[in-house]
Amino acid sequence: MPQIAITFALILGLVGGAEAQTALSERVSLAHGTFSDGGGLTIATELRPTTDGRTALCGVWSESESQSSYTKGAAREIVRLATVYVDGQRIAQNLGDLPQIAPRLDYAGAPAGCILTTLSWQPGRVPEVFMPRKQISRSSGGGSGPQIDFAQTGTGAMSAALEVIPLLVRNSRTLPLSSASQVIEGRYSSGGGLRLAAELRPIHGRAHLCGVWSDLPGQDAQTEGLGREILRRSHVMQSGQEIARDLGNLRRVSARGDYTGAEASCLDLKQPWRAEQAEVPLTLHLPDTVVYRSTTPKGQTVIRFGA
Repeated sequence: MPQIAITFALILGLVGGAEAQTALSERVSLAHGTFSDGGGLTIATELRPTTDGRTALCGVWSESESQSSYTKGAAREIVRLATVYVDGQRIAQNLGDLPQIAPRLDYAGAPAGCILTTLSWQPGRVPEVFMPRKQISRSSGGGSGPQIDFAQTGTGAMSAALEVIPLLVRNSRTLPLSSASQVIEGRYSSGGGLRLAAELRPIHGRAHLCGVWSDLPGQDAQTEGLGREILRRSHVMQSGQEIARDLGNLRRVSARGDYTGAEASCLDLKQPWRAEQAEVPLTLHLPDTVVYRSTTPKGQTVIRFGA
């Protein structure tokens, strides 16, 4: 199927208003794929009309920020091999000309590139992106390397390669939480949720935020693996002041009712410890946000997360 990559300047000639044509709308459709060793990619697309009555395929793609060295660069090749169908008709292949952007929970509003197709425009149609199954091996020179499979499944670009206790500079140590830790939880509109427990502790004369988090049962395929991304959008207040933002490096543990004694990771707040800090309660804030939005031939699914 012949196709021509067209720029944003040409998109302005599409029917429906210039401003709307450079960003994906709320009718975006998602296709996710993951590698067997973790990490993955997401392709977000939608159809737009052109002034001559044809259809443009607009979209972007993202790959996980965290993935193994074996799969670096593999996502782009898979995007090149992807094909797009509408009502069983192939309208595009090789999506390598679509722009790559950072992973995000909601692709509505993402700046998009477009591919002009020969399909005549008809409102209500939805693109379906298919990514090939692929085996990836890094063995060379007679040596052996792991055999890694790619399949169209999972949470895509929000998938992480490894689930480990982060050992970044800000994480000074782990220690058991006390009974004074604050606990908050949020829920996905589709079921399940996340629970966060945290407290302030002095370590070597400096204030640290120590905490853990847990996934709560009942999640579906669209929300599994999103917990750490939710925490990256979370923050902590004390006495009306924000003292910590981005809690994504806290340790994940199994869900429980009482987190007293849970082995927590600690974030260095880069502030000297003051004794009065122990007397002022923390306020933990989880985001209220759309975490999944996709339109399929069966309809649209929108999943929210909120405390």
